Amino acid sequence: MLKVLQAISVLIGFTSSTASPAFALDLNAFRAEHKLPPLSYSATLAGAAHSHARDMAQRNSLDHNGFKERAKVSGGTAAENVSWGCDDQACAIRQWAKSPGHRRNMLMTGVSAYGIASAVSDKGRKYWVMMLGN
Repeated sequence: MLKVLQAISVLIGFTSSTASPAFALDLNAFRAEHKLPPLSYSATLAGAAHSHARDMAQRNSLDHNGFKERAKVSGGTAAENVSWGCDDQACAIRQWAKSPGHRRNMLMTGVSAYGIASAVSDKGRKYWVMMLGN
């Protein structure tokens, strides 16, 4: 009986924690929590994100170098989030959700698609890039 109660307690704790924006597991779940429509996954934007993540990993630098060129593939409105240090996408989403500028990008209304990618540097640091556009 004790194990059943412990399992229920863990499940209740997990369920209540996932309702917070800081615990969103993906971009569309985060947007849904804010009553926004989901974005379509774009292989083109994911390719641009991967290219930039790989470039940052090779240079061991976190930046938006070349964003204007990458934004041209977005078809209009564009935004980019970058980060490093997370092992998985859910962590990167949570990290961006805590930053006002990155959060604003994820909640943009003038975009319809996104792409996300990561790359690992020779030093083992994982870089993440999310591109948002149309």
